[in-house]
Amino acid sequence: MKYLTTRCFCSLLLLPLMLALLPCTATAGNRTPLPICAAMSLKDAVTALQQIYEERHPEIGLEINFASSGALQKQIEQGAPSEVFLSAGQKQMNALEVQGLIVKESRCDLLGNTLVLVVAKEKQQQIKDFGDLQEHADSFAIGHPESVPAGRYGKQTLVSLELWRPLEKRLVLAKNVRAVLAYVDSGNADAGLVYRTDTLKLRSAMIAAEAPVKSHAPIIYPAALIAEGKHPAEARQFLEFLKSVEAGEIFARYRFLPLQSQVISGQPD
Repeated sequence: MKYLTTRCFCSLLLLPLMLALLPCTATAGNRTPLPICAAMSLKDAVTALQQIYEERHPEIGLEINFASSGALQKQIEQGAPSEVFLSAGQKQMNALEVQGLIVKESRCDLLGNTLVLVVAKEKQQQIKDFGDLQEHADSFAIGHPESVPAGRYGKQTLVSLELWRPLEKRLVLAKNVRAVLAYVDSGNADAGLVYRTDTLKLRSAMIAAEAPVKSHAPIIYPAALIAEGKHPAEARQFLEFLKSVEAGEIFARYRFLPLQSQVISGQPD
């Protein structure tokens, strides 16, 4: 009898806690899923913004798919669930717009970025600038120009500097810009071209030079709503958040150049 009484007493003590947890479980289960397609180079900044947004909007569950802009374009064309597309290049967004797959009036130029030359630790004494690449870079990494915007800008830069042909047979083509960074940082490539925003991840490689502004097309990250999205109101609300000053300040911490708010890009905290 004493054992049963103790069990009943403990159950009564736990009952309020169990009841208190029920609303939280229900809220999480009733979240509106909002699938977002975002370029790989946005991963750190968008992940930080996701935490802020979901805390403020517990009814929304952001499901973010990070990949190269070219891969994301193909997924959207094939009908993959998506509400918002954050591309690292205009080419991919243009292709979707021509097909009527984005909401044209929602399209905006969200961010800018800078292309930089990074050099592996073992080559930092020999490679100080682009002029040293032909003699000292035995391997050079860029994103695949056909599917990775950073690779397209990289090819434009090398062509402009008359380095494309001399380096062509030494190229290591990567599936996204983070892979380029990994090749150089690990020493598997002597040098490469990445966005300045990605250099926050460097461990041993270093920035040697910035690509001349006129050597490549302007680096613009466009954003837009997907035309066949199932939650247009919620998607539009999230896109407006990304254009806000608050979001711009977060992007700036990761060295992006916010184009929709008057925020000056700076160093991360």
